[in-house]
Amino acid sequence: MKMEKKIVSEMVHDIILSKIVGMIEEMSTNEFIDEVVDKLVEGGVPVEVDNEEQMEEVKEIIGSRMIPLMKKVGEYLVDTRLFDEV
Repeated sequence: MKMEKKIVSEMVHDIILSKIVGMIEEMSTNEFIDEVVDKLVEGGVPVEVDNEEQMEEVKEIIGSRMIPLMKKVGEYLVDTRLFDEV
């Protein structure tokens, strides 16, 4: 039985998309922010979780990294879908 490359390619694309969406959703949670703050504290960066201004700054930095990531992922997904002619 000959495998249909187009079907396999579409399935791989859909699975990759699902995993990326899951990763972005996970990185958009309070648990991710807590993980970042924990790593900062472990690394010797003083962060006061009760300080709303500091926490907002951490969230802004996370957001500033997430937006370009989501843009690049979106570009990749569009590019692979458009040029995925097997």
